[in-house]
Amino acid sequence: MNTSKGSLAGKMAAFCTLFIVLATSIQSAFIFMGVPIIVGLLLSLLVILPLTFFCCELIFQQHRRVIDTLTNGLKSLYDNDFSIRIAEQRHSELGTAVHMYNKLTQRLKKQRQTLNQREILLDSIVQASPMGILLVDPYKHIVYFNNESTQLLHSSKLDGMTLHQCCENLPPQLQKSVMQAQSGLMSFEHNDIKQSYYLSFKNVMFNHQPHQLMIMKNVSQELGQEELHMWKNAIRLISHELNNSLAPISSLTASARNMLEKNKHLELLPDILQTVNQRAQNLSEFIAQYARFARLPKPHFGYHSIKQLFDQVRALYPFELLDSLPIEQGYFDNTQIEQVLINILKNAHQSGSPVEHIAIKVIKDYHRLRIAVVDRGCGISSGNLHQALLPFYSTKPEGSGIGLSLCNDIVHAHQGQLKLKNRAQGGLMVEFDIPLRDTQ
Repeated sequence: MNTSKGSLAGKMAAFCTLFIVLATSIQSAFIFMGVPIIVGLLLSLLVILPLTFFCCELIFQQHRRVIDTLTNGLKSLYDNDFSIRIAEQRHSELGTAVHMYNKLTQRLKKQRQTLNQREILLDSIVQASPMGILLVDPYKHIVYFNNESTQLLHSSKLDGMTLHQCCENLPPQLQKSVMQAQSGLMSFEHNDIKQSYYLSFKNVMFNHQPHQLMIMKNVSQELGQEELHMWKNAIRLISHELNNSLAPISSLTASARNMLEKNKHLELLPDILQTVNQRAQNLSEFIAQYARFARLPKPHFGYHSIKQLFDQVRALYPFELLDSLPIEQGYFDNTQIEQVLINILKNAHQSGSPVEHIAIKVIKDYHRLRIAVVDRGCGISSGNLHQALLPFYSTKPEGSGIGLSLCNDIVHAHQGQLKLKNRAQGGLMVEFDIPLRDTQ
């Protein structure tokens, strides 16, 4: 036990010693004066008890102040106020507690300053981001946003507004995707101008509650530049193929003319003509492939059996149908939608995915039919995902870069959207929608 001079035990020991000495002295004085012992004892108590209470009050008053200060300090810590510091008393039982409290407040204060600096740095980075970033609480209220999001949503103040209110000024196609939290790259026409947006939605925890983080970026300009670059590459590619075919054709026809003029080696003419014919046919097929893309006909809408459509496609590229079909017929161009499914399934089979993992899921969404083709192949790298729908862009050495772009145009002609999304466990999901009936 600590009995040092400043400690509570030391003070109590000194006080008890003083009390005994004082009581003994007073009692001896009363006996010397001839006062009876009992009367002297009562008189001694009358003198000593007030003095005892006074001394006890002095002894405990200082400790009570320290305890009250510690209590107030702990309350301030609970309220995230780290500014209170208590004067330390080395010769007190509470001195250790006061010292640890001061060290705790100092450490918490430094941690708070470091955390505030990190939050300021992170907020500066987010505010300077070229992507719109929104944090939405479980009740669809916006609790955080950056500067770019106010530009994309055409609103100067988003704090406290609902997501529905913020999307009122957006084009209908984009508004629908935002409200349904559909991640991926989407393109549509608004006011006769092609618009392209990238959307990403993630579920996160904030303040111990589930929130939704939305990332939004207008990639129309970037895709426009990429598209122009792709067209230039296409022109160079077509010119290269034309030269590769026309140069030998010109050489072979010159040789054939020379043979006819000299009337020599005429037995070689059939082979020369066959070679010229083959090169011309290959060149015609090559040009026709690009011509079909450039002259996509308008869809001939009609009511067609969805089951029959899938059966025709399954004969070429096998797949598994997940769940039953939600409806029997849809309103679409059977030839064009069949070509969309063929192109997508062909890519799935060429992606390295096992055949048993290639599947199609069909969902009825109001007046639309949503079709998703999934696989477990190599997918598309995140850096190339937004380019996959551009014409003449391909990640395959033998690819022409027309397939997905053609599918995208066909789906747009059906007033739908085609979206690409990498799957969490590997593979790709290609989703598009078609009408179920004539809405005009």
